[in-house]
Amino acid sequence: MTLESLPEPALRRVLPLLEDLRHDLGKYVCFETRFAGPDADLPTLRAALRADLLATRRHGARVEAAWELWARLRTAAVQGGLPAQDPDVEALDQALDLLRAADLDGDRAALDAVAAQAERVRALTRRLHDRARQAASALGLDPDEP
Repeated sequence: MTLESLPEPALRRVLPLLEDLRHDLGKYVCFETRFAGPDADLPTLRAALRADLLATRRHGARVEAAWELWARLRTAAVQGGLPAQDPDVEALDQALDLLRAADLDGDRAALDAVAAQAERVRALTRRLHDRARQAASALGLDPDEP
């Protein structure tokens, strides 16, 4: 089952959750790293990746790592009707598992690979949200309407 096969009520429940996912995880999983740029020195890249992955979302005193944020938002979206077998959900599962296991003390090549994986998460969250918006439009819904 894919996102596009959701009935209207489930799609209405899932769409705002995927918007949160795109913003809270997709935007911040590589935020500092993008500002550091591809030519950042190793200590700057390492610090940016730590900030992006280990403190992806801050809300008051609460700090969530990227994989913790994914687990929370994924659970809410699946409970709302998002198919756990959707290819983008499965790809995000794999990507976040890789990020959780990443060695942030590694060499330049290892950190570049981690940064690329974080960018992949960004792209996947965007694609999942875009697909939900397209599915809503195909059902005649306004994807911007709550």
